[in-house]
Amino acid sequence: MRRYETIYILRPDLGDAQNSEITKRLEDVLSSNQGEIIETDVWGQRELAYDIRGQHRGHYVRLDYVALPAAVNELERNLRLLDGALRFLSVLVSDDADVAVARGEIEARHRRAAEARAAAEARVAAREEAAAAAEEARAAAREAEEAREPEGEEQHD
Repeated sequence: MRRYETIYILRPDLGDAQNSEITKRLEDVLSSNQGEIIETDVWGQRELAYDIRGQHRGHYVRLDYVALPAAVNELERNLRLLDGALRFLSVLVSDDADVAVARGEIEARHRRAAEARAAAEARVAAREEAAAAAEEARAAAREAEEAREPEGEEQHD
């Protein structure tokens, strides 16, 4: 079987429930035609490069799947019939795909992304701690300076 990606853009005025329903329906079309979903990636609403049917924003969804060419044709036919679909594009990723290997690659990518996010958060936290410590040191130095009595003349009554 072949591995494909289909990205489609839905009208932004559809609700989350309708977007989920459309995505579920398209996944069912693939499943009923011997296809297997590897990943469904909802990108959410984004600005379009140009207006499509009077819309300047769209709700983006990416389907990564393994299927026969007939299943892709059926998926695209369903997308053409949907009133809420603004645009779609299907791309052949690989002629011969193993679902388990593809899922492993995706898991590894998600794991690397999570590790990078955690490292970035740790760097931010370390910077914030260093800034807080520096501020505490400056405050302590100001207090010490204020506590020190001025040297020089004494006041007489």
